Amino acid sequence: MRDSFGTRIESGDYVLSAASSSGFFKLGVVYLAPSGRLMMEVTRSNWDRAARRSEVGSNVLVLRKADGTVPTVVAGEEG
Repeated sequence: MRDSFGTRIESGDYVLSAASSSGFFKLGVVYLAPSGRLMMEVTRSNWDRAARRSEVGSNVLVLRKADGTVPTVVAGEEG
C-alpha cells in the first residue's frame, strides 16, 4: 500500500491520516494485523471519539519511516 504521495506504507511507519471533509486527523504508528491488513495505533487525534486502533485508509501521509528516515515530500527536499 502507498500513501497519497506514493511512499510505500510499512509496519513501524509514523503516519498522518486525515479526513478532508471534516478536518479530523489521526497520528499513529502502522502495524500489520493478523488478518494481513495495515492498521494504525493512534497516538494523537483531534476527534474525541477516535478509536485507539484503526485501519490505514486512503488519505494517509507517511511522516517518518520505521528506520527513522523522512520521506522527501515531507522533508521538503527536491528529489
